[in-house]
Amino acid sequence: MKHKSLQKFVIAILLVCTLSATLCSCIGVDPNVKTKETTAEKYEVETQAKDSDGLLEGFNAYGDGMTSPLKVKGVKVDVEAFALRSYELAFMLAQPKFKSVKKASVDALAQYAFIHVFFKNFYEITNKVTEFRQATPDQVLKEFKKHFGKANIDLKKSMLYNKGKNKFEMWLPEYGTNIFYRVDAAEVKGSKAVITTTFYNEFKKNTKLGRTEITVKIEDGKPVIEALA
Repeated sequence: MKHKSLQKFVIAILLVCTLSATLCSCIGVDPNVKTKETTAEKYEVETQAKDSDGLLEGFNAYGDGMTSPLKVKGVKVDVEAFALRSYELAFMLAQPKFKSVKKASVDALAQYAFIHVFFKNFYEITNKVTEFRQATPDQVLKEFKKHFGKANIDLKKSMLYNKGKNKFEMWLPEYGTNIFYRVDAAEVKGSKAVITTTFYNEFKKNTKLGRTEITVKIEDGKPVIEALA
């Protein structure tokens, strides 16, 4: 009896194995082949898209040349940043030359400081709809001093100042554009840095737009704009 029970048990086991093999084969799985663990797909980090001319999406500044920072009196001077500031003054605010800040247009200086209250770079301003903004005299003066130091300029003489509201106000221009430049020279001359930059009309830098020479001095341990030529 025990032998017959054992025989029935073995037959039952064989039936189960046969059914399992048949089922696996129906769903395309070979029970005799070990399956490999699936690994996650590898994705490369996507870099910002460029067009055929090598331009990035949106508006950007493309510079090369002597762009390494300088040190004047132990203070770091960001060469690229001041090259861009010279572009804003010379080409966007029509102030290509001034021997001292006092010689520059008060309207241009007020506009420069006003815009920098809201934006780090002019070329980033891409308003599809004209935008009206206001700033307090303290905000504008603080930004002015950040860029030009202690130059004694009465910014309230600017047309941007609304005496009745005691605020500076303007419709922001759509300055958004690509800037192409090469820093030709960045030198420390005594207690100042002089940065000479050539600007171009295209990425390949074949057509010159113009040239600037910005002088940066150290005041209270910070670099500020002294002159533009």
